[in-house]
Amino acid sequence: DIIKKYETQLSYWVSEPDKGQTDAINKGFAKCTGVIFNWINSDDYYEPAAFEKIATLFNSNPSINVVCGKEWSFEDENPDRKTLNAGSIIKQNVYETITVGIIDQPCTFFRKQTIDEFFPLHTALHYVMDKQLWWGYLLKYGQTNILQTDSIFTWFRLHAQSKSVAQEQHFEKEIDLLKESLFKQLKAPAVLEQQLELVDSKALDINWNVSIPNTQKILAAFALPYVKRKYVQKDLRGAASLMKYIASWKGLGMHITEWKLWIATCLLPVHLVSALKKLKS
Repeated sequence: DIIKKYETQLSYWVSEPDKGQTDAINKGFAKCTGVIFNWINSDDYYEPAAFEKIATLFNSNPSINVVCGKEWSFEDENPDRKTLNAGSIIKQNVYETITVGIIDQPCTFFRKQTIDEFFPLHTALHYVMDKQLWWGYLLKYGQTNILQTDSIFTWFRLHAQSKSVAQEQHFEKEIDLLKESLFKQLKAPAVLEQQLELVDSKALDINWNVSIPNTQKILAAFALPYVKRKYVQKDLRGAASLMKYIASWKGLGMHITEWKLWIATCLLPVHLVSALKKLKS
């Protein structure tokens, strides 16, 4: 009834069965007639005047492809308890940004023509279809044409039945499927693929259009968190097996943390590192 009330202002609408959220998003994208694109779930809503602010930012910055705002997250049973979310995370370089992989989708808006090639999104994804879009964009365009603003665009509702609350454990599994697809295309070493926790793997047939330079830096960025984890777990040999690849991929371009891990896992004898750790403790 609400949609029908405003249907004269909509270019298209339909209510019908689909094959899941991603399929519905793909259907919507195929009908889009606008210049700026995003989607929102039925339990969330937009801040008043958000669209005017978003359109103004795009019009004032013709070279910008993405505008990342902020959002309030709130508890459905206690709306006064709200948290201001920082929005999509942009790090110092695109390699780190991809690895962190956090897109705050409800408040991240794209210039539609720059993301046409990434659709349809893979319908096997039920939780991280937004991350497929985010990685696809970053791998092709990098992060130079992304604008971050302090403007608040959306309100994100937390409740017991929402995916973000009730099915959180499924997100990481699907992220590993995305990683598997990207690692295979970039010909990652087996030791990196082995870090993925794949259960009943349904290898995704995604063709990543990688246009940013130095694809080995992408693999190095993904490998580093695994090295850190193994080092904390005192699996020095496992850490070294990955760290050697990072060193070969980045060479003298390694940053200080990578140099420290390389020295601790690859340069010093394992028994000496163990002795130093005991001495420190």
